[in-house]
Amino acid sequence: MKLLIFIVNKQAGNGKGLKVWNQLKHELEQKKIHYRSFFTKYPNHAGELARQIGSMFEDKVEAVIAVGGDGTINEVVNGMVYYPEIKVGYIPAGSGNDFSRGFKVPKSPLDALSFIIRNKLGKGKLFDIGKCKLQGKTKSSYFVSSLGTGFDAAVAKRTNESKMKKYLNKVHLGSLAYVGALIRLLFTYHLTNVTVNIDGKDFHYEDVWFVTVSNQPFYGGGMKIAPQAKTTDGFFDVTVVHHLSRIKLLFVFATVFFGAHTKFKEIVQHKGVTIRIESDEKMFVHADGEFIGQTPVQVEVQHRKIPFLVK
Repeated sequence: MKLLIFIVNKQAGNGKGLKVWNQLKHELEQKKIHYRSFFTKYPNHAGELARQIGSMFEDKVEAVIAVGGDGTINEVVNGMVYYPEIKVGYIPAGSGNDFSRGFKVPKSPLDALSFIIRNKLGKGKLFDIGKCKLQGKTKSSYFVSSLGTGFDAAVAKRTNESKMKKYLNKVHLGSLAYVGALIRLLFTYHLTNVTVNIDGKDFHYEDVWFVTVSNQPFYGGGMKIAPQAKTTDGFFDVTVVHHLSRIKLLFVFATVFFGAHTKFKEIVQHKGVTIRIESDEKMFVHADGEFIGQTPVQVEVQHRKIPFLVK
């Protein structure tokens, strides 16, 4: 009998990951489900575990389940992309959980587990993911929800490096670290000019805040940055934010939660399969909210690449 393998990030969601896992473990034992669990110990460990599991136990694994946040599912997919016969599942235990929104995973961890158990013998459903490569790096990496360059990547990087973050996490106020980084950067961030090449055609923009490449509508903890994005259509939705005053940017961020930002003339959207982003000055790059480097960056759709156990 094949196993369900759980890769658990105990630190996800300001420590929520461990609490969620304790609930899941009780349920798995009550239902006498055959499983094994592994706990992450450092950044990118989930990806290493996933790849090791795939290489050593490919014929014995029914599915590999990420328990954590968007960063955890990102790492697991980066490991499992080499083993497309193994299904990938997700139990939300993070603070943002944009993957669960865009891929229609139940909000309740126990409901998500119940869905996985009911459907574990099926083939799963094939979804698109993104492949990205930074200049100077020999190895490509992958993302499931979105990749962004510019202001939002800078905020994510500063938040993750904040000395206050770990203290705020202990009192379940980790989101304040993100808000603080956003406000500080809002008045100091330096805009630059950007060229976005989409399927061979160049688009030039001046005074760019950020460019986001989306596989699904949500990012940043529920902001509907790409309302029309679909996870199986073979295209990315590209959003460019430029020529905005700093105060107006705050207002635009408020409208993004409803997808109303697309009505502003300073917001431009495209669709494409292959995207290259270049900038006059280096811009930070994030994949699923995790800092990965600087522009230029090349992105390609991997059409229906991963079988996910989701609705």
